[in-house]
Amino acid sequence: MNKTITPNEYRQELRLRLLRVAMREFRSKGIKAVKMDDIANILSVSKRTMYETFENKEHLLMESVKAEYDGFDRHMQAFAAEKERHVMDFILETYRLHMESLKDTVPNYYADLRKYPKVLAWMEARHNEFQERTCRFFEQGVRQGYFRQDVNYELIYRVTTGSLIYIMENQMYKQYDLKQLFRDIVMLYFRGLCTKKGITELDNQIVVMS
Repeated sequence: MNKTITPNEYRQELRLRLLRVAMREFRSKGIKAVKMDDIANILSVSKRTMYETFENKEHLLMESVKAEYDGFDRHMQAFAAEKERHVMDFILETYRLHMESLKDTVPNYYADLRKYPKVLAWMEARHNEFQERTCRFFEQGVRQGYFRQDVNYELIYRVTTGSLIYIMENQMYKQYDLKQLFRDIVMLYFRGLCTKKGITELDNQIVVMS
């Protein structure tokens, strides 16, 4: 027997669908090019329902961004629960997810974000939190013997993130395979950070991802 869905459950499920579609459209077309009515039409939802769920476009964007970050956190939690992991697993999986998100993102998306300071402020706070978490992973990797001790990991994080943004803005993923970009650009940074033990593990990871 099928479970009866309550009105509250239906609204919550619909809200999540709207957020997923909205983020997909924002990333693939740019925020400015997407109207709230467009999202409603894709899911055959009335304008009234759309505006009862989200006050305006900024509210929709903010909630879509939050949902995307929450999805990343859930993925990493599931990744950790699959089997025993060490620190390099988490760092490499994090950058792989970033590359996947960049693949379907047009440069206008980031340009349009500048018109929404509240969203940017929230993202910056999360980015700073993520940067601190990543640096702690690197420190843990140093203790585990995978990474060198004589490196400024905060600087490396910022440079690597900048490289990923450059790849997206110049749409290099249209010229090169995503796995090739990941291997040849991001892995280059990691290899320079690694001890001999880390290089061995990194090479094993590359084989798995190839």
